[in-house]
Amino acid sequence: MKHAEFHISYIWVALATALGAGFATGAYMALAMGYGWPLALAFSSLVQTHGHLQMVGWAGLFIMGVSLYFVPRLAGVPLARPQWCSGILGLLATGLCLRSIGQMARLCLRAPSFGLWLLASSGLLEWCGILLYVALLLGTMRGLAPGSERPALLAVRPYFGMMLGGWLVYACLNLLLLLHMALRHSSVVHQGWNAFAVQVFLGLVLLPVALAFSLRTFPLYLRLAVPDWPVRGIAYTYLCVWCLHALPTAPVVFNLAPSTALALTHVGLVCKGVVIVWLVWKLDVLTHYREPWTGRRRLHPGPERRPTRPGLPDYGEFGRFERLVYAAYVWLVLGACCDVGLGVTALVGHPFSIAGDAVRHLYLLGFITHLIFGMAVRMIPGFMTQRQVANPILVDLTLWFGTAAVVCRVLLFMLPAAVVTVLPASLLIAKTAFAWSGVLAWIAVACLATNLWRTVGASGR
Repeated sequence: MKHAEFHISYIWVALATALGAGFATGAYMALAMGYGWPLALAFSSLVQTHGHLQMVGWAGLFIMGVSLYFVPRLAGVPLARPQWCSGILGLLATGLCLRSIGQMARLCLRAPSFGLWLLASSGLLEWCGILLYVALLLGTMRGLAPGSERPALLAVRPYFGMMLGGWLVYACLNLLLLLHMALRHSSVVHQGWNAFAVQVFLGLVLLPVALAFSLRTFPLYLRLAVPDWPVRGIAYTYLCVWCLHALPTAPVVFNLAPSTALALTHVGLVCKGVVIVWLVWKLDVLTHYREPWTGRRRLHPGPERRPTRPGLPDYGEFGRFERLVYAAYVWLVLGACCDVGLGVTALVGHPFSIAGDAVRHLYLLGFITHLIFGMAVRMIPGFMTQRQVANPILVDLTLWFGTAAVVCRVLLFMLPAAVVTVLPASLLIAKTAFAWSGVLAWIAVACLATNLWRTVGASGR
């Protein structure tokens, strides 16, 4: 049985998309809004394109590249059709490129019709690539012999199932919304359906797959206890509360009974936040209250072996990557608590002072991006037969710039009105921090890209 090699090209395209389009666009928008620069007429469309590039181009391609290497090994079967990997990446990379070019054509070249059909073509190419990706992973799973399924995969299979379903739903929604926009010669896709599509990708793709990888790798990488609690049951519970929160926000459902839909989505928001906090507590990534899986081993390394870092199985050759992971889960807990606060206060009739955009960035920029930062420098060197990352100092710089970016991005939206009134300079400080948050995030990604490039280059030499 021979497994396919790791396709590092997925990582390079993800980083190129992030640096050249996703985070670069976010940095421009943050500077423009923070300093009050004149905004383009199609600024709302630029916001939607930025969100799509960040989700699919940055986080999505990272997930695809790692999952195509990790899931077959977790299942114990080789990838069903490894020759599809290059085609999937080509379709998605071309689609993302057309999405960026179409946006530029509408903003800079003043060619709205040409730009609209480029955007629609990008949706079709991405839909084809995502369909092939889902079919490839499903075909790999079907390659398991009857009764030979591994317990490690069985526990997290519902999380991967949510991920694949979320990819399909998002791809279909994205294609239909772009075609609808092109046919109507609109400047933006339907706002309500676009918000629902974002909910689908965040709630059914990003969060479940991040938790699945955490459940399977943290006991090894962070020396945590192996999960002995109902992992599958929590997955089904999370799916139910996500549906309770997200499905009423779909325009076709919301328009039937707006008041009932609002009540249901707020109840679901509270339940979803509680489930996430409970899952993080059971995962033990922040509390470390349980004995690690190595605590009861009968055989211990002899005195001639150099001791590892306290509480960790490595010697620091990957940098202090665990700090990025811990930071990611701190932001996840904070985002979940904000969801609970938003839901409870809405149900009792006292709106919460935190904007929904800030909470969304706690999940995307705080949790998902920091988890990518931490797991990339820990996993990818091993995928490329390297035993260390090129520069551990760059790992620390990624943490500091990434953390500063999240703080600056959400600070403006979390300041109570009383603070702004008492301290007049606080609003100016918050606006300045918001303006530079995108630049700080871009630098953090650049640090990661430089580190991985040098690491992979060392493997080639």
